[in-house]
Amino acid sequence: MMMSPRTDRERQLVIATLKGVVEGLQRIVGRNVEIVLHDLSQPGHSVVAIANGQITGRKVGSAIISGPFDDLALQKLMSGEDVVKGEAFSIVSDYRTRARSGHELDSTSIVLRDETGRAYAALCMNADRSKLRELETLVRGFIDAEASEPEQAAETDSANVDDLVGEIIESGIASTGKMVDAMGREDKIDAVRYMNGRGLFLIRSSVDLAAASLGVSRFTIYNYLDELKSSLPAEALAHSRRARKVKA
Repeated sequence: MMMSPRTDRERQLVIATLKGVVEGLQRIVGRNVEIVLHDLSQPGHSVVAIANGQITGRKVGSAIISGPFDDLALQKLMSGEDVVKGEAFSIVSDYRTRARSGHELDSTSIVLRDETGRAYAALCMNADRSKLRELETLVRGFIDAEASEPEQAAETDSANVDDLVGEIIESGIASTGKMVDAMGREDKIDAVRYMNGRGLFLIRSSVDLAAASLGVSRFTIYNYLDELKSSLPAEALAHSRRARKVKA
């Protein structure tokens, strides 16, 4: 059984070791798989090692919220639903995310936890299969020779943290389908649920910005987050029941 680190020094030793793992994997996975290591103690610049960052436009020093959209592992991290008492890590595998370029990615994440159950690092892999899909289309003869030229990988830098925070808040409000003035309490909770799922509240000062955008106090945002946390067991049970029905 893998032992969980107890001290900050032990946590940093694990992270330092994983930096070497990222560097080693980069030499064998090719350019279509991004491997990124997060130090979760510094969410504003959590990326401490990365291979093939051109896939999502990230680099060392990028924020945790600069990753791909629909990140199931980040959503589970924020909700706490992947925590298993006594487990040193949890794996969220075989889920789809989306890069800012629009490419769909096949993703797997490993979240590492210390002796108290607190997440301190995450090792994530995002595979861009778009080239293979393009090749399949070519083989089938559905695109002409001119359109078959390889697409250049996006080499843009990650958006800065302030822009990302603003984008997540705007998307959270838009997800309700209502203007802020027309929102009721439940609408605002839904907006906060979206923001939390995107990791917004890991970033310092984001609570104040979200509160100002929703026209509530920062204490109201904390109350919403507490409500969402307390409702997690019921939501997880409902999800489990839905999953059993699908399998049946």
